[in-house]
Amino acid sequence: MPPVRPGSRWFYPLLALAISATVYWGFYYTYFGPVVGGQYPEVSPAIHVHGWSFFIWYLLFPLQALLMATGRRRLHFTLGGVSVALAAVMTFTGLLVASVRIDQGLSVPDPDEFTAFWKHFGLLIFYSLVLFAGFYAAAIANRDRPENHKRLMIIASASALPAALFRIIVGVSGYYWLQTPGWVMPAAFFLPCIFIVVGIIYDLAAFRSVHRVYLIGLPIVIGAYALGLGLAGTAAGEAVSRFVALFSDAFGFLY
Repeated sequence: MPPVRPGSRWFYPLLALAISATVYWGFYYTYFGPVVGGQYPEVSPAIHVHGWSFFIWYLLFPLQALLMATGRRRLHFTLGGVSVALAAVMTFTGLLVASVRIDQGLSVPDPDEFTAFWKHFGLLIFYSLVLFAGFYAAAIANRDRPENHKRLMIIASASALPAALFRIIVGVSGYYWLQTPGWVMPAAFFLPCIFIVVGIIYDLAAFRSVHRVYLIGLPIVIGAYALGLGLAGTAAGEAVSRFVALFSDAFGFLY
């Protein structure tokens, strides 16, 4: 690739900031706002650990991009250890919460709306966490290859956005979140890909080609969510959900 044009070092910090802002906007409706306002119901501590590790990771994400853009690599690498620890906590607790609720959805003979929601769509949440963990691990493995690393970080951070996008759509539209129209769930899972597409457009504008990380990563994200949406509510999807619920069998005592 030819050298990047002057001023474009701010592209990735700004893109990372936009992704993090989307997270905070979405979860303000159902988590951060009620927690700060003292209106959040009593829940498992695992949910709060997940929520606040999620909050801090996405706070650190644009800061890390800014540090690299301004040449402060030593601090970037130091904070990278904090980022890894947070990512591990948010992934584990996210898988714990998702698997417990999926298990509840599969175990209740006559589930209510909330439990039925997790029975049908919990697998998609599980996929988003797996995609985040996989792309984030690849980004860490490529930390000595900055062009790969920063693009993998964009894909990882965007992969975990569907839950926030779902909340934004519901919050803006006023739909009751357990009775949304059929288009809302696909929109929530595919709209985060816009951030990856923005990265692709930037590559084309700055380098006249698209980096292979995007060429490989975007189809994986789209394919995983298309598969998850296709399996939702089917016997095959329920079989996969039962496999995911084994995580709850092993670690559910922490919930």
